[in-house]
Amino acid sequence: MINNLLLRRINEKEDESALEELFNMHSKWVYTTAFSIVKDQGLAEEIVEDVFLKLWKNRKNSPPIVKLESYLFVCTKNLCLDHIRKRGNKHFISLDEQMLNHYEMGPDQIYELDELKVLIELSIKKLPLRCKSIFELVRNKGRSYKEAARILGLTPKTIENQLRIATKKIFLDLEPYFRDITTRVS
Repeated sequence: MINNLLLRRINEKEDESALEELFNMHSKWVYTTAFSIVKDQGLAEEIVEDVFLKLWKNRKNSPPIVKLESYLFVCTKNLCLDHIRKRGNKHFISLDEQMLNHYEMGPDQIYELDELKVLIELSIKKLPLRCKSIFELVRNKGRSYKEAARILGLTPKTIENQLRIATKKIFLDLEPYFRDITTRVS
């Protein structure tokens, strides 16, 4: 596959043009993913750059990447969560408000964001009740793990574990979307 060829060029030949090709193929959905989590255009753009920079920096030290889309998604999610933690779990404005505030987004970006938002909402609805409540409190209402734990009468570790479960289930639901978007871009 083309991803494997590009990854091989990056790892074996340190080919920056191969990294650029991967960036061009995947940066749009990585941005959409980051934006759906952090709800900040500038931060999402920074995260996209960090994801591909990490891919480049780890080219020699990491085991070979088997599924690039999975690697990019997990890396994006982790970097987003790191930024959220650094910001102190501030309340994030809704995706709709963010879209209205960023007039530079083209119709294609808005359509893809709307499509992703619907898929995420459907996936969240399928979560078990406790998992869904925790996800809503932390991700959509901007509560810290500690606050969510206090509100729900749980431990912060339970909150963290339930969010991990929720994220994994949402990722599995969204995997076909990312595969489709990757196919459309390439």
